[in-house]
Amino acid sequence: MLNFYKLPKDYLKFEGTDRLDLVNRLSTNQVIPLESYKGVKTILTSDKGRFVDLLTLFNFGDFVFVECSFNNAANVTAHLDKYTIMDDFTITNLSGTHETILFFGENVEEFISKLTGVDIAALNESGFILTSEHDAIAFRSDDINGGIEFTYSVNDRDFWINAIFSEENRSEFGITEFSPEQFEVMRIESGIPKIGKEMTDLTNPLECGLNKYVSFTKGCYIGQEVIARLDAYDKISKHMVGIKLESTKDTLPAYGDKITLEGKECGFVTSAIVSEKHGPIALGFVKTIFLDHSKEYAVKHNDTLIECSLVKLPFNKLAH
Repeated sequence: MLNFYKLPKDYLKFEGTDRLDLVNRLSTNQVIPLESYKGVKTILTSDKGRFVDLLTLFNFGDFVFVECSFNNAANVTAHLDKYTIMDDFTITNLSGTHETILFFGENVEEFISKLTGVDIAALNESGFILTSEHDAIAFRSDDINGGIEFTYSVNDRDFWINAIFSEENRSEFGITEFSPEQFEVMRIESGIPKIGKEMTDLTNPLECGLNKYVSFTKGCYIGQEVIARLDAYDKISKHMVGIKLESTKDTLPAYGDKITLEGKECGFVTSAIVSEKHGPIALGFVKTIFLDHSKEYAVKHNDTLIECSLVKLPFNKLAH
């Protein structure tokens, strides 16, 4: 079965001769040199090494098209403006002008190849396809669930919706839409952090396990000293964990509920949901000194203690 989900995102356009250099100096990954028609993910961090956002950059040669988290474009813009002094760099907020659909599951490459007329199987993980008509971007997702993200202009929505959901495609591929709740279950089961939940001004990329978007050789960027010190001295103070809960849908913990071990506060919950496979589950953070997957923990929710255990992510490694 081929599945799809419309990913909520904001969009930006970076222009100016310093567009790549500035982002390279402000984010965790190596952005220079990013070749034309290549993409890269990088994390904007504060001077304390905490999250501003995870960005996906698409280099079109004379400008960079950027995807960031939904409702976070203003925050990203303000952060970049703060550090733009003499740079030749301008930002245009394109939020609301584009849409992104994630296709995942069976036959996804065959489907995208048919849709775009390009053999997407030949793409490496950092390249992207720009369709020859009604410009749209096809980009391979590097999340644990894989799939291909497809971004198009809302001006071309009717064309792409008709092309994607034609009777022929529905019959051949059995295209099925994920609801927001289904997608949230998959995200939590997979241990994928989300801005405003796991990725906040209380956490950093290493605590969320996003080391693949952090270059430890590129040199200085905002927050680099903090992140490099945490890595070099193995001083990560807390880790994102999966949590298996002894609760019901009606007693799921809320964001910020405290995790305890033998009565001592040792972490907090960030996301919770009921999974068909695993029952009530959550993501959260536990301080390193308290982290022990063999012990029993509890979550303080209102006046109730919910018993729980920690799970190594992703949840789908568990037998079920």
